Amino acid sequence: MFCAIEWNPSPELFTIGAFSVRYYSLWWLIGLAAAYFILRYLYKRQDISEKNFDRLIVYSFIGIFVGARLGHFLFYDPIYFVTRPLEIILPIAIDSSGNYQFVGYAGLASHGGTLGLMLALWLYAYRSGINLW
Repeated sequence: MFCAIEWNPSPELFTIGAFSVRYYSLWWLIGLAAAYFILRYLYKRQDISEKNFDRLIVYSFIGIFVGARLGHFLFYDPIYFVTRPLEIILPIAIDSSGNYQFVGYAGLASHGGTLGLMLALWLYAYRSGINLW
């Protein structure tokens, strides 16, 4: 009895009305914000054009988000991916009576986000004419 730890924390950090902030989404936001400021610093330090920085951020954010969403459904719930593809893109769910409910984006796989980022960075380099080698 004394040698066991029951670890079952609430996933929510706090709730205001119907809006709740979860730990996992907070860490995603902190990670993306930190990456943004680090990249901005590096671009300014190396005198690279702001235009290129803005494009890189857009490519990266879309790649991470789409990769994380698709990664979650492909790795953990492929049946849901096939049966309800619209719910993967939009933050809604359709209940049994056909009504729409806002549910947010529950389900982001960090390894899917990494793969999405790698693809987005390759696409950015290709379209920008950057030689990766």
